[in-house]
Formats: sequence, C-alpha cells, structure tokens
Amino acid sequence: MSQTPHFPPALSTQSNALKLEYFENYTIAHPRLEEAFNFLKLVVSHSSDSQVIFIYGPTGVGKTTLRLLIEKWLIDESAAQLEIDPGFIPFTSVEAVVQKSGIFNSKDHIKRCLFALNEPLIDHKIDYGTRGIYRNSKGQIVVESKVIETDLGWALEQTLKHRKPKVFFIDEAHHMLMLASGRKLTDLPEAIKSLANRTGVMHGLIGTYELLTLHDVGDQLSRRSVYLHFPRYHADIAKDREIFQSIVWGFQLHMPIVKEPDLISHWDYCYERSLGCVGILKNWLKNAYRDAITEGANTVEMKHLEQRALSVAQCRNILKKIKEGERNHAQLSSEVEQLRAELGLPVNQEENQQKSVSQSPVNCNVTRRRVHKRVGQPKPKRRQVGT
Repeated sequence: MSQTPHFPPALSTQSNALKLEYFENYTIAHPRLEEAFNFLKLVVSHSSDSQVIFIYGPTGVGKTTLRLLIEKWLIDESAAQLEIDPGFIPFTSVEAVVQKSGIFNSKDHIKRCLFALNEPLIDHKIDYGTRGIYRNSKGQIVVESKVIETDLGWALEQTLKHRKPKVFFIDEAHHMLMLASGRKLTDLPEAIKSLANRTGVMHGLIGTYELLTLHDVGDQLSRRSVYLHFPRYHADIAKDREIFQSIVWGFQLHMPIVKEPDLISHWDYCYERSLGCVGILKNWLKNAYRDAITEGANTVEMKHLEQRALSVAQCRNILKKIKEGERNHAQLSSEVEQLRAELGLPVNQEENQQKSVSQSPVNCNVTRRRVHKRVGQPKPKRRQVGT
C-alpha cells in the first residue's frame, strides 16, 4: 500500500460530499485518452481542412470525458477572442435525445441546438431570420410551436454563423440514426455536411460504433470527415493489460478514505465487470466508494465492489455489441489494403491489429501518476465473487 495519500490531506477531515466530489472530478491520465485528446486538438485547430469528425468507440470508454477535456482546452485557448467578440463561444455541446416513442425527432433536436447556442448573459443579439424565434425581455430564447423544421434549420444556421464556435459537439450522436419510418437515413449525413459547409463550423459526432453506419450511407460526408477511434483496453494484449492495472492502481490512490483500498489485487475482476472501458470502471468505483463512506467503512471492500458491479448478463450484452462494433471498425481499417490493391500499390502483409490514433502523447489537462510495482507485492489472485 502507498505510505502517503495522493489526494489532498485536508479531505480526510472533510464531509463525505466533498470527498465524493473530489473522486468524481478526478480524471486519470491514460494512453488512450491522451492520444485521442492530442489528435482532437490537432483536428480542431485545423478545422478548415475537414467539416465533420466522428469520435466513436464502446459505450463507457471515456468519450464524454474526452469532450470535456477538449472544451476546457478551447476555453483556455479562446480567452483573448472572448474579450474581443462578445458573441463568440468556443464550443457548443448538445446531446442527441431519443423521444419516449424510441424515435429521434429532428425538430426537437434543432430546438435543443438553438438553446445550447444561446447565452442570456450576452447582450449581443442574433437575427434568427425567422418569425417565431426571438429573445424575451430576460434574454431567454423563445421558439414558438408554430415554427416549422425548415425555419428552425435556417435559424440554427444563422446562429452558428454568429457564434462561430470552433466545434459543435453532438454527444450520443448514434441516437440520430433512430429515425421515424419514411425518412431516409441518407438525409442525415447530407444535412450534417450541408450545415457544416454553409456555416464553416466543424461538427463533432460522438457515439458508439453505430456511427459507422453513416460512413456507409454518406459518401460526401465521408470525403470531408475525420475518424477518431477511441478503443477499450484488451486483456489479451500484454501492454493493454499493464496499462489497465495502472489505471486501477491510480483510482485506488485517489479515494479519500481512512484505509487505502486494495483494488489492484482484484484488477481482473475490475476488468471483467468494466470490459476494459475506463468510463464504466470509474462510474462503478464511484458508486462503490459512495456506499463505503456512507456506511462509515474505513475502506472499500470486495462487498462494495460486488454490490455495485454490472451483472454477468449486462456485461455479456454490452460485450456482444462492443465486439460487433470492433469487427465493423476492423472492416473499415481493412479497406486501406483493398484500396492499395485496387490502385496497384504494394499491400502490407502484416497482420492487421486494432490501433488507436497514432499521435505522440503530450501533457493534457489531467492528473498524471506513474504507477510503480511495489516491492514484495504478491501477484494478483482471482478470488471467487458473486454475480
């Protein structure tokens, strides 16, 4: 166990709420996140070269964490421009929401986009160019129910031109594929491409592997797009396994509790119920930690992990979807060799391996910890646990 705490010592005497807040806000640096962060910074900084970036990977892998890091970086980078231009915002983020009917409603989505782009504290007014969309006396945007979808789209275009965000993120973008019957799936990529072209604003679509469906149906969209794969860690790859153990160790060190928990001895159980996805792992550990401090325990025990872990059935269901997505990604990657063969170029015969973005990691806005193997520490053992 570590001799000194890696969390602020003052937290030891603070309330459980503050301790939990600290752990919730703690972001651990790891290669997958750093590589994606560095590549995304590069793409956003040269957004004129492409209009759309697809950020895809397994559910719970950390894509939203990546978005939050980029948003923080954009705010820091845009400080000077914010002082000069009162109408400018560095970024906009909106979530693609599925209605109770299980269908994605594009009109509702555009409304959400308009509200996300609205900032009531800014006096600089926007001409939405459409009757029925305006600001009230409190500076709040009002969208009357009679406004049709076409007019909403026009208002969104004018707003994006006025706000000039560096990137327009749509989280959970795979929900946009759940269209009502009668609407063509090809309409979606064309609409995204057209809006990005007319406004000059990069669109970042964040979602699961289902986003690759748009690659197949939208040739024009694919031509002006960048693809960022954010994969999970694989237990059958030695390097991935070591990194995942370090991640578990890092979370262990940053739990403000009387006795440091021994999570590293159960790293394989942590992997089993998180499927190698850091986001799932973090949420799971947060809930287990909350249970421990709420009941007054002096450490996080195995029982806390077990009662908050995903069930075997849940894991198998998620893993099935992940495997299917990884196969689709591998098929997309294999198109490189097919293209070279069709062009008469030499084809690399080496076995294809799943790769993330090949950018050299640099310091991103997360806490870095180097995990060292402890002298005398026994090898991790798998203990019998419940499901």
